Amino acid sequence: MNGLFTSLPVWIGLAIFLVAVVIATRKTGSGGGSRKKRAARLARIKGKKTLSKGQHTAQSLRRVAPGQDTTLGQILGSMQSISRLRARLEVAGLTQTSPQKFLGIMIGIALGTTLFLLLFWGKPFYVCLPIGILLGLAIPHMVVSRKIKKRQLAFLKLFPDAIDLMVRGLRAGLPVAESFIVVSKELPAPMGDTFATISQQTQLGVPMEKALSDNAVKLALTEFNFFVTTIILQRETGGNLGEILNNLSEMLRQRHMMKLKIGALSSEARASAYIIGALPFLVFGILQAIAPHYLKPLFEDYRGNKALIGAGISLSMGAFIMKRMTQLEI
Repeated sequence: MNGLFTSLPVWIGLAIFLVAVVIATRKTGSGGGSRKKRAARLARIKGKKTLSKGQHTAQSLRRVAPGQDTTLGQILGSMQSISRLRARLEVAGLTQTSPQKFLGIMIGIALGTTLFLLLFWGKPFYVCLPIGILLGLAIPHMVVSRKIKKRQLAFLKLFPDAIDLMVRGLRAGLPVAESFIVVSKELPAPMGDTFATISQQTQLGVPMEKALSDNAVKLALTEFNFFVTTIILQRETGGNLGEILNNLSEMLRQRHMMKLKIGALSSEARASAYIIGALPFLVFGILQAIAPHYLKPLFEDYRGNKALIGAGISLSMGAFIMKRMTQLEI
C-alpha cells in the first residue's frame, strides 16, 4: 500500500483531477463583472431601471446558463459537441447541470475508478486507466439517456391531452400562440416547459415555424414531428386547424395503444432475454460462493483476464442484439 502511494501514475492522476476541479469552478472577471452586476441589481431594486414584461422575458432567455461564466464554460461554449451536450441535458431536465460540470463528473468518475482499482485490485496503471475511462464515459451518459427516455415517455403520455387543450382553445377563438401559452400553464413538465419555451421564443420575434422546428430537433420524437408538420402545413396552405389537430390527437392515442399492445406481445421475448443475460452472473456468483479458488485464474492470470474481457464483450453484444430484436418501430 505504501509503495502504491509513492508511485508516479497515482500522483499524476490526482494532480489532473485537482486541476480539472479548479478550472471547472474558477470564475473569470470576478472583479469588474461582479461590481457591474451588483450595481445593476441595486439600480433595479431602487426603481431606477424599470423593465417591461417583454424585456423581462428577453432578459430571462438571454441569461447565462449555470456555469457559463467560468473559464472552462466560455471555452466549451463555442464547441458544437458541447452545444449538443447542452441540448441533451436540457431535454433530460438537468438544467442546473452545465456541460463543464458534466465533463467534470466524467473526469471524476474516471479518475476515482482508476485510483480505486489501483488501491484495491492491485493491477498496473495501464490496465486500470482504460477501465476508469470507459466507466467515466459510460455512466454519466447512461444516466442522461435514462432521464431523457423517462421524460419522453411522460411527454408522450401528456401530448394528446395538450393537443385536445389546444383544440378547445382554437374552437373558442384563441390564436395558436395563445393556445401554446394555455398549454404551458395548464400542463406540468415536461409538456409545459416545452410549450413555454416555444411561447417565449415567438414573443421575442422568432418565427413560429423555426421555434417549432428547433424544439422538434431537440426532442427527437416522431409524434412531436407530426404535430410540427401539421402546424407548418396549415399555416402555409390554410384549413381548419382545430379539426386537423383533433384527428392528430386521435391518431396519437391509437399509436400509443399499438405500442402498448406490441409491448405486451414481446414481453415473453424480453423476459427470456433478461433470464439468459442474468444466467452468467448467477453462475459466477454461485461458483464464487462454493469454490472461490476455481475462478482465481480469471483474475490472477493474464490469460484469464483476456478470457474475462472476451466474455464481457460477447455478453454485451448478445444483450444488445436481443434488445434490438425485441424493439419494434411503428
